[in-house]
Amino acid sequence: MVQRGKGWGSGAGSRRGGRCGPIVATGSAAGSAAGLAVALAAAGMASPALAQDAAATPAAAASEPPQVQEVIVTSQRVQTVLGRTPLSVGVLDQHQIETRGTAQLSDLVGVVPGVTVPNGFSNQPQAVGIRGVGVSSAAMSQAVGIYVDDVPIVRGYTSALWDLPDIARIEVLRGPQGTLYGQNLTAGAVRIISIDPGTERAAWVSGSLGNHDEYQAHAYFNGPIGDGPLSGSLALSRRRNQGFGYNATLDEHDNKLDASQFRAKLRWQEPAGWDAILAVDGLLDHSDTNTGNFPLNDPNAAPRVNFTSTTSGPFKRLAGGLELKLSHALGEGLQFHAITGYRAFKDDPTVADIGGLAIQRYLLAQKVHQKVFSQELQLQARQGDLDWTAGAMLVSDDFHFERFVSMTPPGAPASSNSDAITHLETTDFGLYGQLHYRWTERLGMTAGLRAYRTGQTGANQYWLADEQGEHTQNVYQAPHLSTASKGLLPRLGLDWQQDRDLFLYASFAMGQKFGGFNRAAQSQRSAEFATDPEKVTSWELGSKSRLAGGQVKLDIALFYNDYRDYLASLSNAVIDGVHIPEPVLVNAGKAKTYGADIDLGFKLAAHTDVALSAELLRTRFDQFENPTGAAASNYVGNQLPFAPQFSFGASLEHIQPLPDGSSLGLSASVQHLSRQYSDVQNTALTSVPVQTYFNLGASWLTPERGWTFSLRVRNLTNRSYVLLRTRIPPADVDAAFYNAPRTVLATVRHDF
Repeated sequence: MVQRGKGWGSGAGSRRGGRCGPIVATGSAAGSAAGLAVALAAAGMASPALAQDAAATPAAAASEPPQVQEVIVTSQRVQTVLGRTPLSVGVLDQHQIETRGTAQLSDLVGVVPGVTVPNGFSNQPQAVGIRGVGVSSAAMSQAVGIYVDDVPIVRGYTSALWDLPDIARIEVLRGPQGTLYGQNLTAGAVRIISIDPGTERAAWVSGSLGNHDEYQAHAYFNGPIGDGPLSGSLALSRRRNQGFGYNATLDEHDNKLDASQFRAKLRWQEPAGWDAILAVDGLLDHSDTNTGNFPLNDPNAAPRVNFTSTTSGPFKRLAGGLELKLSHALGEGLQFHAITGYRAFKDDPTVADIGGLAIQRYLLAQKVHQKVFSQELQLQARQGDLDWTAGAMLVSDDFHFERFVSMTPPGAPASSNSDAITHLETTDFGLYGQLHYRWTERLGMTAGLRAYRTGQTGANQYWLADEQGEHTQNVYQAPHLSTASKGLLPRLGLDWQQDRDLFLYASFAMGQKFGGFNRAAQSQRSAEFATDPEKVTSWELGSKSRLAGGQVKLDIALFYNDYRDYLASLSNAVIDGVHIPEPVLVNAGKAKTYGADIDLGFKLAAHTDVALSAELLRTRFDQFENPTGAAASNYVGNQLPFAPQFSFGASLEHIQPLPDGSSLGLSASVQHLSRQYSDVQNTALTSVPVQTYFNLGASWLTPERGWTFSLRVRNLTNRSYVLLRTRIPPADVDAAFYNAPRTVLATVRHDF
């Protein structure tokens, strides 16, 4: 959200910063040329803070050529200008987060090219992919790391919803990031960065109403506490709707959202001493579980319609975390940081009828608990031509998973019931260092290395059960699981600053993603099978330039990734000669991805901004273990899952100052993704169709700058797409997960 008006200045919570237009980095997403023309002809919501700046500085805007603003990022663990950072980074700043209604990770799809999220509702695990890699299984180690400030979220649970109004920006780092961020980041990282408390006061509240009976409430407060060095902030969020789905049997809505979040921060800052920031955040989510149970095999099948005879599946998630960051200047450009994090969540219960048919075929009830402790000690220095970061990081993950399944095949006299239980403890320790040395005024070199060791211990067990979930027969016990891996992750790079408007770089990096044990395995062989780490070798060439006197910004990155021991989720795999019918994570073979990321931003006028972004992507399996020997299970030559060959985006924003001192904001955006596949088979049944979305809105900032009225429309044409398909042939389950329909939201905000 945006701070504005009545002398609040541009401190914490502000999106003003004295700029004449939005900070443009990796912006919106788009479709075909025809779609782009439609979008640019339409109007949409723009940030009221931008409108205020536009109204306040018309003379300055007219006297100098408008320029695309520089973006400050911390993707290399220090503040750098995006246009001189030797890395492909997509950024959504605070203004873009607000105007696009970005509230969860799936909202990045088609906005930051290269990002994929197969499912997108708050109560679902989020397996994020970048450049075609990273979506094998949300419960396993992730190829795309999710960070809240400097604290990692391990696994894909509780990473979906980030609706807090104190988020300063979201950075998407493309390519392996193991040197500075840790093991498992073979595809990249998503960093959710919140605003630190400050001494300038800020306070605002907002309320929103929309279709689907949606309402939202947000609030943000920041300022000093007493007369000393202590300041604090509080961010609040509440979202609820009746749901995007409809139960035709019970004549009621489902797929509802019902979530509340908060984050509180305290900061103790001394001018020449310690800087300590303590943050605590929490989430309570009561959304229902009817998100992916819309059947395709019912005679009356329709988008977002199910026929289950039971009420909405109960769901409750409690999640949150603590972070303490201590910083101290040691002199001569040397800084010490200690970052302590603790995050936990509890999904209990999660109950879902997967098939969505009138006769229940597949009922899932599961409990998931996780606790993660992380500790990082870090030294950073900026000393003449040499900048370096070095440190040690420990991450300890305690994960407990229990899944009860009741399956009733057609014609079966009774249901079969089972209970799978997994407990895994994973510890990762790493020592790392990365430096950048300026050989000359133009030529620089980056070198980095991380040494790591990851170990996992745990237990798997599987039971037959009765309808009440009581165990009746033990199928197997695997009580003493243990595996470990270690290695070195290097990074090398060169960069060339031709002049203030052209920056070139080339980089080489290696990464590894820990494999470990499967969870909820149905057989002892798959329960005891530990996968090897997935390995990647990556090359990248990039150019970042400013053209036409700073009115145009163009970033291009060419990349090539070579994967070995690629981790894939397979059914009917053969492990050591034993046929395993259930889905199991295995090292399938070799794969490659290559392509180009393109980000273009330019100012048409002082108060008019355009952003274009695209990714061209090619993926291929070069080697793939054939689990059955049948031709249909030979996947060599297939595309990787959730890897659209083309994604494209565009947005237009205009701020119009009005004679009475108020201002009107208009904008439009369009998102487009080409066809992709949801698994390695690449069949028609697993094909995800071409997607195109148009988004519009408008905002009006009152003359006294205290009130803002806005309207936002997403998925204007109300298109429906099957984004993920679940097929369980023995249970006659063929169900779909759909995108959100058209949503309209009106918001009123008051700044105090």
